[in-house]
Amino acid sequence: MREIRMMLKEAGLGQYWDELKYQILPGFYMVPKMTDEADIKLGASKIGGHPDVPSTFQWPSWKTHPMSFVAQINLEEFPMNLVNPEYPATGILYFFYVYDYEVWYNDDYDSDMINNNVVYYVPETAELVRMKPPASLSEEQIFKSALLEKKLELTLPDSDYLEANHLMTNKADLNRYSLEFKPDFMNTYDRGIGFRFLGHMSALQYGGHPSDEILLFQADSNDEIGMEWDLSGLLYFFIKDNDFKKLFFENVYTYRVGT
Repeated sequence: MREIRMMLKEAGLGQYWDELKYQILPGFYMVPKMTDEADIKLGASKIGGHPDVPSTFQWPSWKTHPMSFVAQINLEEFPMNLVNPEYPATGILYFFYVYDYEVWYNDDYDSDMINNNVVYYVPETAELVRMKPPASLSEEQIFKSALLEKKLELTLPDSDYLEANHLMTNKADLNRYSLEFKPDFMNTYDRGIGFRFLGHMSALQYGGHPSDEILLFQADSNDEIGMEWDLSGLLYFFIKDNDFKKLFFENVYTYRVGT
């Protein structure tokens, strides 16, 4: 944090430290390692493949369109106490989203930001089965499996976030933040755009959202896995901070953006 404060001062933004230090959030950068699903332990964190869920799980759909399984995050694999001791530290999170360009572009899917995804939580991981997707999903809608190499890191908000939440309103300072300070920070500490769990989003076009919301999960485009979010873009899952603490996932919303 001392080094980050010095970077901010060198960019001529030292007066903002008392505000910005609370916006520097820990999160996990995750590198997918392509792995045959037979070699992945039941319940392990992974991208794609088949979800490890209770036998009573009902595969989610949006209207008549079955969703694709994006990822599962086993919270016990992450040092959640280092991020926020109020966040859940056990159980598995599952992320589902429709993977169909015709649905994205020819229906009202994107505007249905809360209902067009499912985040499912299982508190107990002892009795899980590896569930096959429904036969109505095509091969392209079932992503290849990959384990996750995880790294805890500090993340910065985008300048849009600072402006939207009135943390920095001076245009010249916002430009210095986005063009000087943040690139210096990212070159020193950041792993770049990719798969993320918690922390701040990797903003492609717009990085503003209310301060009481957090990035829950960020999925990247990846040819090996078979994910392509609008021209090499990203898929974000957002949740209110208090909802995550309470394990309430009904109001998670998604934002998909291309490059």
